[in-house]
Amino acid sequence: MSTMSYYSSASSSGFRASPLGVPSKCWCGEEITTFTSKTKENPYRRFYRCAIAMKRENEEHLFKWVDEALLDEINMVNEKCKRVAENLSALRVNVMANMEVQNKNIKQIEEELIKKMEGELLTMKENVEELGHVMAKSALKTVGIAAVIVTSIVWLWGRV
Repeated sequence: MSTMSYYSSASSSGFRASPLGVPSKCWCGEEITTFTSKTKENPYRRFYRCAIAMKRENEEHLFKWVDEALLDEINMVNEKCKRVAENLSALRVNVMANMEVQNKNIKQIEEELIKKMEGELLTMKENVEELGHVMAKSALKTVGIAAVIVTSIVWLWGRV
């Protein structure tokens, strides 16, 4: 098999599966380089290959067409975008549900605070009313005592 016909048919042969996307290293550990096909079947079509494979045709080394690698990359990015969109949608639903729960909690706390404030205001009003009664009684008592004192002074003055 000639080198060029090998490159044109290697992607469909029974060799190891190519990694998804753009490869960076061959199975042998060698860095990947791009080459151009010179076959009739794939003229000027670019492919990935390691330098060792170019020298040793009979060994199994990575081979991948550049256009197929780029399509793999695009498909992987599209899949990641779909997953991100799904995660974002799930997050949006989760945040909205949490906000709804928090709004209910806030309303419940607000209602409890209003009831508590109303109770405190009622207690304060009752205390003010009670204090008013006590002060009124105290004032009446003071007036009564003052009246007794004034009457006593008038009576004593009248006797003099």
